[in-house]
Amino acid sequence: MASAVLHATFSLTERYVSSSDGTQIFAQAVGQPHLPTLVFVHGFALSALVWAHILHDTNLLRYFHLLAYDLRGHGRSGKPAKEADYSSKLGADDFVAVTKAFNVTKPLFIGWSLGGTYASDVLQHYGPDALSGIIWTAGLPYLAVSPVVLTPWVQNTVLPAISSVDNATLGLSIRQEFTNALFNHPEKVPIGVLWSWLGSTTLQDPVKITFPAGPGRGNTQDPTNLFEAGNMGVPLLIINGGADRFVIGEETVKAVKGKWKDLTVYTAKNGSHVFFYEEKEEYVAQVLQFARRVFKV
Repeated sequence: MASAVLHATFSLTERYVSSSDGTQIFAQAVGQPHLPTLVFVHGFALSALVWAHILHDTNLLRYFHLLAYDLRGHGRSGKPAKEADYSSKLGADDFVAVTKAFNVTKPLFIGWSLGGTYASDVLQHYGPDALSGIIWTAGLPYLAVSPVVLTPWVQNTVLPAISSVDNATLGLSIRQEFTNALFNHPEKVPIGVLWSWLGSTTLQDPVKITFPAGPGRGNTQDPTNLFEAGNMGVPLLIINGGADRFVIGEETVKAVKGKWKDLTVYTAKNGSHVFFYEEKEEYVAQVLQFARRVFKV
């Protein structure tokens, strides 16, 4: 079932889509469907809410149809109980189910943080030409490089604490710390936005919260087709933040450098992990320039 809510001159369509295993995936689309589509994929523990301000950007909507969805295990999407239900194949199937539901083919993939790794899943299971291009926004390229791309604070503090099942106080406090650390200036973020992001982190059972980044998916993910896409000339833009507390942008670049024919790297000197939110105009300018080149519009 779909519903439409009017935002300015563009309508927001919300829809639940059935993936290949029956899991319900929540998706949103804004703009004119006949235009080329940008698909936004959020990061660990959060939801498509992080893209709310981007989805109504008039500069992007002039040229593109915008689509975002909640990853399985997150937000309003289904949250299967077993780690095997978070495999690479199912991650790819979710993406394709959403794009098919909106009659989209060969979109530009835009993945933030953990969301970046889902491009590898799509290409692995649907072919190296399944995407028109890729943008990693403070992104992980694929799960096997997490130990070098993620900062020690994320690996040694955030992940163990946020998945704790026997210390509710620790689980709550790390969610607050995690959410604030996304921003350079959390005190400047409207409280309704900050609390909605924080609220998203509470929707997962601690037992399941790391499943999308865990071995159930990682052990089934093969980046061969990701690199084949790079060799074929699929354009890739890596956007990093110089003040990111979660991802080491230089390591993301190292993971693909020399394996990608059409690679562009943009680093915002003082950019946070959510550079796309705090410096929206600068971020949109980079996305717009790249996406217009990809689709020749």
